Amino acid sequence: GTTPGRVFPGKKMAGRYGGSRVTIRKLQVVRVDSNRNLLLIKGAVPGKAGTLLSIAPTKKIGRP
Repeated sequence: GTTPGRVFPGKKMAGRYGGSRVTIRKLQVVRVDSNRNLLLIKGAVPGKAGTLLSIAPTKKIGRP
């Protein structure tokens, strides 16, 4: 029938994924337009259009 009638702890199910800080690496700055205060980045960035992003140089260095 309908046993066990509950969801076991740790069961992978759909849930919320948002509101957390996300770091995206290996994005390339294509162009800087200082007249319009724009930074053109190649690749996908998190968040919806028009939101503020924190841009910082990478701290991790790849293998030689």
